[in-house]
Amino acid sequence: MTPFRSFVASELMSIKQNIAAVRNMIPNNIILKPSERRSMFKLNTKRHAFVEKAVNYMRKNPTTVPTFIDVTICNNYVHLYQQYAELLVELEQVKTKLEDAKLVIGNEIMKQTRAYFQNSKNAAESGNEQLDKIYKELKPHYAVGRNSKKPMETP
Repeated sequence: MTPFRSFVASELMSIKQNIAAVRNMIPNNIILKPSERRSMFKLNTKRHAFVEKAVNYMRKNPTTVPTFIDVTICNNYVHLYQQYAELLVELEQVKTKLEDAKLVIGNEIMKQTRAYFQNSKNAAESGNEQLDKIYKELKPHYAVGRNSKKPMETP
């Protein structure tokens, strides 16, 4: 596997600026609470066909459209919805690539630092005082997550 390289400062700044530019293009006055999200109609793939057909009928038969419905807004929202869906697909792909790279990098650094930890442990057991101090310092930090053992509760 080829080693990863760090971003140079200008690359990282450029990425963050582009993300900020995208964030600024999206309306930021929309902040939904979980209860609001649950109560809203969800436009999924099956319902999208319904929406497109309904909007097409409204455009073809304007006399059938009630006055409280704005066909132009409906038309614009169908188009905008498709644009948001396309952008979300792109962002999900970028997010997946970032997560995968982060996972590989984390795995690599864990393998290296674990090897150092095991080396320190072995040397400490052989009587090396310097590595014994390092081992004792690292030990509580290494035993986290699925490798940790629950401390025994004293009565």
